[in-house]
Order: sequence, then C-alpha cells, then structure tokens
Amino acid sequence: MKAARGFTLLEVLVALAIFAIVAASVLTAASSSLKNASRLEDKTLAMWIADNHLTEMQLADPQPADGRANGDLEFAGRRWQWQSQVEATSDPDMRRIIVWVALRPIRGGTGGKLDDRAIVRLVGFLENPS
Repeated sequence: MKAARGFTLLEVLVALAIFAIVAASVLTAASSSLKNASRLEDKTLAMWIADNHLTEMQLADPQPADGRANGDLEFAGRRWQWQSQVEATSDPDMRRIIVWVALRPIRGGTGGKLDDRAIVRLVGFLENPS
C-alpha cells in the first residue's frame, strides 16, 4: 500500500501567497469601481441641477441681467452650490449662460472658487431681449 502524499508546507505557502495577490487585485478593482460609480452619480445629479437652472434662466421673464449669480440648494439628500454667469457674445442677438455646479463643502468652508471645483459646467444661450 502506497503512502498518501499531501501538500508540503512550502506548496501551501505559495498557494496562499498567490491567493493573497489575487484577492488584493480583486479588492482594488472593486474599490475603483465603487469610486467611479460614486463619481458618475455626482456628475449626473450635478448635470440635472445645471440643466434645470439653465432652463429656468432661459424661461425667466424678465430675462436675467448680465453678470454672476450663485446659490445653494438641497437635491438628492445632498447640499449643492451653483453659480451662473450671463455674458455677451460676438452675436449681438445672443447672450451666453455658463452654469457651474459643485457639492457644497462639508465643513462650512468655501472650498475655493466654485468654478474651479465644479463637477459640471454647462453652457447655454439666450436671445437678447429686443
């Protein structure tokens, strides 16, 4: 009768090392996927806010004046900041609207210029009032 041969300690350690490397790679990929999903969710929500604000400005009566405006709002359980700028274009019949949206800083600080830390930037146009 032959003696049963099992794994040596060295073989078990090599197998565990390979498993640890594979597990670390899977965890890294999962973490990256979660970060991307969170970032895409933020971008989607911010784009909805920017699009809503741009549409409100385009439908406003009277039309907004040239210059900057900003504000805060709560949307999807988060605090957001928006900033808009209305400016002239090379076409005298049109004005450009730029809307920036960013998450509001948690700690009450300003977090820097909103247009520098904005998640989205949306550009639209208004017809000049005649």
